[in-house]
Amino acid sequence: MIKRKRGRPSNAELALRRQAAGEPTTIPATPAPVCLLTSTSIEVPVMPDPPSAEEAIRPPPSWTKGQLLNVRNAGECYVITLLGEEFDPRHPERALKFTNPALCQNFVSSWYAREHFDPRAR
Repeated sequence: MIKRKRGRPSNAELALRRQAAGEPTTIPATPAPVCLLTSTSIEVPVMPDPPSAEEAIRPPPSWTKGQLLNVRNAGECYVITLLGEEFDPRHPERALKFTNPALCQNFVSSWYAREHFDPRAR
C-alpha cells in the first residue's frame, strides 16, 4: 500500500489518475469566436490630451535644479523635500507631494537630468 501525502494532489498525480481512469489528459481546444464587422464606418472617439505632468509640478522657487532631494514614503503619498529638511504640515509649500510613484520618479529623474541645447549631449 502506498502512503498518500497530505494536502492537494500535484498536477502530475492528477494526470496519472486521469490516465488510469481512461480520461483524456489534455483538454480539447475550443475554437475562438469570430468577430465580423457589419458596418463600414468606425467612429473612434477623440480623447483630449491629458495635462502634462511636468507642467503641473512646480518646485518651490527657493529650490535650485540639481540640489539633493529627500524622498520619503508618507503612507498615502511620497513627499519630496530638500536634503536636510523634513516635511512640516505647517509649511506644505516647502515640499512636493506625489500620490503616483511613477510621477515622483519622473520628477526626480528630470530634476537631476542635464539639459543642453546640443542633441548629441544627451
